[in-house]
Amino acid sequence: MVQSATPLMRPTAEHPNEEEGAPQATASLLTRSLEDQRLAERVEGALRATGYGALRAVRVSVNARVVLLGGRVSSYYLKQLAQATALVVPGAHQIRSGLDVVQPN
Repeated sequence: MVQSATPLMRPTAEHPNEEEGAPQATASLLTRSLEDQRLAERVEGALRATGYGALRAVRVSVNARVVLLGGRVSSYYLKQLAQATALVVPGAHQIRSGLDVVQPN
């Protein structure tokens, strides 16, 4: 029985240099994540610095320099203040507010 000699080949990457770029992509992702975390900490500090205790409870998260605010505040003034405070923090490119205004009973 005669078998044809078919060379075994490794599958080629869809993108050239894909294997070489993986560590760079991972490093870039980690750097961006660290920058987002630091930005969130700066926004939290800015909210505390306003002197309004209610703004200390605002949840802050950041994704790709977009600041996400969440939680409840007792007035539209506090909601606007939180948004304006977050927006002036260096590095914040955009604010998305998930703050709800809930009037106390």
